[in-house]
Amino acid sequence: MSWQSLKEIADNSLEQKGIKLKIKESLVIEQANDIIGNFFGADARSKSRAIYLKDGELIIAVLCRDLYVEIESQQGQFIRILNNRFSDIVVYRLKFLG
Repeated sequence: MSWQSLKEIADNSLEQKGIKLKIKESLVIEQANDIIGNFFGADARSKSRAIYLKDGELIIAVLCRDLYVEIESQQGQFIRILNNRFSDIVVYRLKFLG
């Protein structure tokens, strides 16, 4: 039996319990909401919110049709910015709820 670092043990434990994935999903949602506010303005932050991430699909609730059209038209750039923050491809597409 070889020795494992505390980090390896913690990572393995978190992964086995599914906690690591939930933490990553929460971080992606938090960053997506930050991008919404920075990229589309403070008004967008109050009218839209990333709410769920599953299998690379980020669900965004949007309360205003004009904002929906704006985010949808910029979704390629939005996804690129978000994935760059994680240096990995974590989001493949956006889905909108209105």
